[in-house]
Amino acid sequence: MPKKPLQLGNLPPLYNFFLNPYLIERFKHCPQCNGKTEQKKVPLVIHVDPDHPVSLNYTCRYCAHCDLLIAHQKEIDGYLAQMFMKSAPQAIGNDYLVIGTFDQGFWEQSTKTSTGAADLFENLHSFKQHFNFPRKHGKHFGQPTSKAPVQDSTSDVDDVEDAIKLVEAMKASLPITARPTKELLKLLRKQGYPMSDRLPLSIKAVFYGGDQSGITCDITSPDKNKLPVLCSLTHLEIIGDTPLADEMRAYQEKRKRKLAQLPDSTPGGFTIKRKP
Repeated sequence: MPKKPLQLGNLPPLYNFFLNPYLIERFKHCPQCNGKTEQKKVPLVIHVDPDHPVSLNYTCRYCAHCDLLIAHQKEIDGYLAQMFMKSAPQAIGNDYLVIGTFDQGFWEQSTKTSTGAADLFENLHSFKQHFNFPRKHGKHFGQPTSKAPVQDSTSDVDDVEDAIKLVEAMKASLPITARPTKELLKLLRKQGYPMSDRLPLSIKAVFYGGDQSGITCDITSPDKNKLPVLCSLTHLEIIGDTPLADEMRAYQEKRKRKLAQLPDSTPGGFTIKRKP
């Protein structure tokens, strides 16, 4: 049974979610129950690494029976590239995670007035579950799993069950002290987020973001006016005396090896950096 991801927003979770990585398949029939899907326009909330939360009013395929929203990865890739072309070109190609939805009313208001990080969490519905539907034969899809896709069922990075077990163990040990890797530090500074390599970070929350993001950590500053910062566990150096240190480092090393074996782009979209 798929496990529920961490509830990031203050509003009740809505919808199950599937980011469709397949170029041709439009899922006019639900991959879970095979019933007909309809179109449903919702404001998707997307966190682009390391600190670029954006909302996109996007028309998904929707199965009411399974309460399943389906967004097409190729289209999301393109929209994000367009959005960041002028405002933040350095963010084009960064990893991202679709984390939930806004109510339509709040989304319309946010397009007219500026909103802060606190408003984002106050009005966010996280998803009930993230699904992946691996291909079996042709257009036949297997049973859903709780991981997000990278490309197809043959390009899995993590052992999902082991990753989720580690996430649950980490939750019981929070907060966990860590330091940013040189790569993360450079990226944060480049994008205007002041951070010292001598100041430890605190992992306050953790959830499994699927193959695309792996074990994802919330390292947001305690300053309520700061934007949320989420990063992969592999962007952090574990310090302190947490009993999970060896297990976390082993996960990091294994994920880096697997990522190094993957191609550098997603199907049909702009280049996605395979950052560990």
